Amino acid sequence: MKTRFLLVLFSLMVLVALVLAACQPAPATPEKVVETVVVEKEVEKVVEKTVVVEQQAEDPMTKAKEFLAGKKICAVLPGPVNDAGWTTSAYNGLVNLRDNWGMEIAYREETKVEEAEAVMREYAEAGCNIIFAHGFEYADQINAVAQEYPDIQFLQTSRCTGQEPNVVGLCYSTGEGGYFIGMQMAALTKTGKTAFIVGQSYPNLDWQPEMARQAVKDLGKDVQVDEVAVGSWNDPAKAKELAKSLIEQGYDVFVLLADAGDVGTIEAIKEAREAGKEVWGISWVKDKNYLAPEFVLGGWEERVWKQMENGAVAFALNGKPVGKGMPQGVMEGVVSLNPTYGLLPPEAEKQVFDLFHKYQKEGQSAIPNLVVRTDL
Repeated sequence: MKTRFLLVLFSLMVLVALVLAACQPAPATPEKVVETVVVEKEVEKVVEKTVVVEQQAEDPMTKAKEFLAGKKICAVLPGPVNDAGWTTSAYNGLVNLRDNWGMEIAYREETKVEEAEAVMREYAEAGCNIIFAHGFEYADQINAVAQEYPDIQFLQTSRCTGQEPNVVGLCYSTGEGGYFIGMQMAALTKTGKTAFIVGQSYPNLDWQPEMARQAVKDLGKDVQVDEVAVGSWNDPAKAKELAKSLIEQGYDVFVLLADAGDVGTIEAIKEAREAGKEVWGISWVKDKNYLAPEFVLGGWEERVWKQMENGAVAFALNGKPVGKGMPQGVMEGVVSLNPTYGLLPPEAEKQVFDLFHKYQKEGQSAIPNLVVRTDL
C-alpha cells in the first residue's frame, strides 16, 4: 500500500514537471551578430597638374640700363658748366647718365655755332654712341652730321621735332611755364613793366612770354611783358648793361633766362635795390634764389637731366637710333614751379599754386586760355 502510494506520488511529480516544462517559453534563438569590418584601401591618387609658367616681362628700365652701360654720350654745350643755368643743367644730365646709367661722358664747353659741326663730327669718328647738342642754335649742324652717321643717336634740346632716322628733338610743352610765371610777374610789378631777359630768341622760347601775356590778361591786369635778348648765353656784362637800361626805363620785374648772363642781371637788380628801387628777379631753368635770397624767386624749373635721360632711354628701348620729337611738360614731370620763399604776396602765391595743382590734375581744362605748343 505504501509502495503504491509512493509510485503514484512520483508519477504525479513527473507529470507536473512535464506540464511546467511545456509551459516555459521556448528558448530564444541565439542573436546572430554580424560584424561589419571596414577595410580602408589605400588608393594612390594621380592628379594631372598643368603648371603655367608665366614669364615676367623684363623691366624696361633694367633693359635700358643694360643697353646704355658702357656706351658713351658726347655733348656740345653753349656755355660753361658752372653757369648756374642752362649749361649747368645739361652737365647735371651728363652726370646723371654717368652715375646712374653707367655711361661714359665727354663734353665741349662754350661751343660756338660755327664750331659745332666739326666738333660733332669728331665725336662721331671717336666712337660716341650718343651725340648731344644743348640748344636750338645747333639745329642745322646736328641735322647735317646726323645724316652722315645714321648708326649714332643724336639728341638736341629746345626743338620739338626730330629728324628720321636718328635725331630726337627734346623740348618742353611750351607755354606752361610762361603762364604761371606771368601770374607771378603781375603780382610783383608796381610799374606794370616787366621783361624776360633771354640769351637768344628762338620760337620755342618765344612762346613763353606770349603765354605770360595771356596770364596777365586773364587776371585783368594792365602789365607789359617784353622779351629782350642779350645776344649771348655767356655774357654777364652785356646782360647787366641791358638790365640797367631797362630799370632806368621803369621795368621792375625780370625773368632770368640768359644762363651765365643771369649773374649780370642780378647784379643790376641788386644795385637798383641799393638805390632804393623795388626790383625783382624770377628764376628760370633752375632755382637761383641762392644767388640773391632777398629778391630772386624760385621761378620755373626745367629738368634738362630728365629730358636727356628720357631721350637716352628711348634709344635704348628701341635698340637702335630713333628719330622723333619728344615734347614733355608738367604731366611728364620734367618742369615744375619752385618755391617763392615768401617773396610773393601770400594771396598771389596761393592763387598761383592752387591753379598749378589744379592743372596737374585736370590738364588743359583747368586753364582754358592756355595754349601749349609742341610744334616749335
